[in-house]
Amino acid sequence: MHETLGPPESHLPKLADSAYKVTSDETNQYNCIAWAVGDTTEWWSPVTDAGHYWPIPAPQQATLEIIQAGFEHEGFGSCDDGSLVEGMEKIALFADERTWTHVARQLPDGRWTSKLGSDCDIEHDLEALEGFDDGPDIYRYGRVVAFMSRPRPERR
Repeated sequence: MHETLGPPESHLPKLADSAYKVTSDETNQYNCIAWAVGDTTEWWSPVTDAGHYWPIPAPQQATLEIIQAGFEHEGFGSCDDGSLVEGMEKIALFADERTWTHVARQLPDGRWTSKLGSDCDIEHDLEALEGFDDGPDIYRYGRVVAFMSRPRPERR
């Protein structure tokens, strides 16, 4: 069992000033990558030695390029921005100064949804997750560095 992390704004301070809402309970069943593609049954990571799932062969590294290749395998391609396009599902890839850090998925109404590690899922404004805090926060997502899109799949 994992430790409760507290409310999301305690780890992502910009959330406190935004209109976000928690949309699920905490779970370590899946992560932000899985959530972005619509999978709530696996923890996705190209570092598969810990029993994680990855859709393509990868050199056991979680670089931005390898994460993007995994999303390309799932039908995503690069796009210019996070603007809402009818019939398209977009994701935003975050990175800090060193590597990729997070992925958020755009909802049909233009807002965004994220799985926060082994914590909860939230609906949020995209910029509410950005930040480079050097404090004790466990979520230092940096900034959006790439957008990808695919035709919007039907979800239950």
